[in-house]
Amino acid sequence: MVFPKYVKVRQERFGAVVFDTLKEKVFVSNPTGADILRLLGEEKSIGDICDELSQSYDGNPAQLKVEVNNFVDELRKRELFII
Repeated sequence: MVFPKYVKVRQERFGAVVFDTLKEKVFVSNPTGADILRLLGEEKSIGDICDELSQSYDGNPAQLKVEVNNFVDELRKRELFII
């Protein structure tokens, strides 16, 4: 799982910005999305990401896994992340 070379991710105080330099499109995330992006950048698996986030965020672990998968699927649909 990697970000394509044409995708740049920048952490911000409000979350993160993902910039597709080929299409000149921007994807903005909240702080939770920024954590997922950071962990994806560290080449963590979905399972590892869910484990790490469950330590920081309250909630149902099964729901967390669904939300992480949905976030990654959205990145893939926008061609911002390759699995």
